[in-house]
Amino acid sequence: MTNKVLGCYYMDDCIFCRIINGEIPSYTIYQDKKTLAFLDINPNTRGHTLVIPKKHAKNIIDMEDTDVEALFRTVKKVVSSMKVSLDLDGLNLVVNQGEVAGQVIHHFHCHIIPRYVDDGINYSSKGYSSSTEELEELAGKISVNI
Repeated sequence: MTNKVLGCYYMDDCIFCRIINGEIPSYTIYQDKKTLAFLDINPNTRGHTLVIPKKHAKNIIDMEDTDVEALFRTVKKVVSSMKVSLDLDGLNLVVNQGEVAGQVIHHFHCHIIPRYVDDGINYSSKGYSSSTEELEELAGKISVNI
């Protein structure tokens, strides 16, 4: 069921919507009219933060452009704060879209994962090898016409 609370639409059965609505507590880092940033309670590293739109959207494609822009402005603010306040060596910005990509909560969210030397996280993969021909074909298929 969809409801309107705090000027934003939310889903009754969505944990992130319930956090936005104040039904579930969170460790808030930042919030504004359109976004909320809070600490992940199952962090990969110290300071792991989630940034979500206050308006429920399953994925980035379902979001309005102004909400995408607001979300990434918040990501930038949180990253800037982390750079000053945490002794981090780098960071990962991660978005999992779809179950095959690891999305568990179907409310768009961006993970900001601070990285530290020897933190034990390894995001490297075997990769995928493409020929020049395949790259040209893919570029043609994916090309965005604005």
